[in-house]
Amino acid sequence: MQQQNWPELIEDQMARHPSMDARDVYKLLYQGVMGPEHLIASAEGFTACLQEEYDLLPAGGVEPLWEAIRPDGRLGRVNLRPYKAQGRDLSWLVGACLETARRPWGTVEELRVVWAWFSEACHGGRWGQFPASEVRTFTVWLEEHGYPAVHHSAGYMEAERPAYRLLAGDLLSGT
Repeated sequence: MQQQNWPELIEDQMARHPSMDARDVYKLLYQGVMGPEHLIASAEGFTACLQEEYDLLPAGGVEPLWEAIRPDGRLGRVNLRPYKAQGRDLSWLVGACLETARRPWGTVEELRVVWAWFSEACHGGRWGQFPASEVRTFTVWLEEHGYPAVHHSAGYMEAERPAYRLLAGDLLSGT
């Protein structure tokens, strides 16, 4: 996966989600490289959690139905509010998400390389909203913990109220 393809994707996500901090960029890169496998311990648990969240979620929202999270568009986030507003089939989404999780995605080494590129770009001043010292501190934490999956930042959670699932781009046409 080539780093030169990530800047436009990151900038698009930052424009859509201005509350992003470096942790949220890392989550975007993590999901884009590693895919959703880490999120699905069991099909039954995944289905139950999605159903519960979906039932409580209001339909609508201003976000698009799908947002690419890889430069090649092979993987994206299906936003649940517009999915629900469009009356789409939840059981189809469950199956498509499980299929997405079964596919091979990337490696921790690829993630480390992409994060190192992002970190260097921040240190070089490309994105001033991410202070180099905070990116450096977060990078040390990532290295110490083996580049794990993380939750969105509290600021992002409050501002964006994210409600999505990861889906392979080629499956979206089946909705």
